Amino acid sequence: MDIKPYTAKNGAQQFKPSATLLQELDDDGMGFCLACGETAEGVEPDAHRYTCKCCGAPKVYGAAELALMGLYF
Repeated sequence: MDIKPYTAKNGAQQFKPSATLLQELDDDGMGFCLACGETAEGVEPDAHRYTCKCCGAPKVYGAAELALMGLYF
């Protein structure tokens, strides 16, 4: 499984990618939505709080930003 649920500080359930998926996202210039676990195309590595096209939440982050924040497993 490439994504794993976790509970955020505010109590909401979110998702984080595996280290393998994070590397693939970085290689392909993609981002990841913490709210729904979907990937997003055309996202800069340092992107944060982009709006997700799938769920509408401002929770899309670039791969490098997720790595810096420690949001992967």
